[in-house]
Amino acid sequence: MNRDLVFGVATLAIALVYYALTSTIPPSQLADPIGPQGLPRMYSLVLAALSILLIVRSLRSHANREPRISEPKISDRRTSEPANYLATARVAGMLLLGIAYIVMLPYLGYLISVAVLIALTTYLQRGPLNLRTAVVALSGAALFWALFIWLLRIQYPAGLWPSLI
Repeated sequence: MNRDLVFGVATLAIALVYYALTSTIPPSQLADPIGPQGLPRMYSLVLAALSILLIVRSLRSHANREPRISEPKISDRRTSEPANYLATARVAGMLLLGIAYIVMLPYLGYLISVAVLIALTTYLQRGPLNLRTAVVALSGAALFWALFIWLLRIQYPAGLWPSLI
């Protein structure tokens, strides 16, 4: 079975469960127009949409795949072990990066944490750490800050920075 299809179905199931769990978040008397359920619901909808795209893409590629004359034998797959190891290491690195982001967010604040997250994600995806990456990371962090904190008025940990709102 196609790994992308299995992963897409699994993440779609997670998105549906996550969306259902957002209804258990109690409404607040001090809530903004979006409410405490708004952002988690947006996350679940984005995850569901990406999962559906992955499922459709995997089904299309499986349908368009021409049968090979000879499938590689298990003994022939040993040559791809280093590539599999590197892919696994990158996935583990992304998971650790996400955990580090969550842990450091209250201390560094939203702006710095998101900028570091963008820069290190670029590096883990085989991108360079240079001035261009720094500019993109800082610009992305400023854009996300403007969207979530300034425009949507979602509370964030200030960390090292004073509250700009």
